[in-house]
Amino acid sequence: MEGLYQQTNKQVHEVQSHMGRLETSDKQSVHLVENEIQARIDNIFSNLERLEILSSKEPPNKRQNAKLRVDQLKYDVQHLQTALRNFQHRRYIREQQERQREELLARTFTTNVNILLFFILLLYLF
Repeated sequence: MEGLYQQTNKQVHEVQSHMGRLETSDKQSVHLVENEIQARIDNIFSNLERLEILSSKEPPNKRQNAKLRVDQLKYDVQHLQTALRNFQHRRYIREQQERQREELLARTFTTNVNILLFFILLLYLF
């Protein structure tokens, strides 16, 4: 169990350091970085499932400490997952705003014929 715990803890720290790459990635590579981080998080969750099983098989005098350590890792990786989702959501909103801005800039505005006719009619009546 100790070896898997150390390996998983190291992976959590690696993901934490990779999260910084999200902010500095260009538009083309940000998806690759996100996918890499998500794959690492998935692997950590898989290890945590195994660690939970192993911690329940520890001797009674070590079991509680082992479960606490696994729970702390689980808590840490859940926060990493949430941080990744928040980043993805902010990126999606930013990209959507950029698309809308580009659509507005590309749109050609024309006068509304009905409004023109309405004003002409008003002028004629008065």
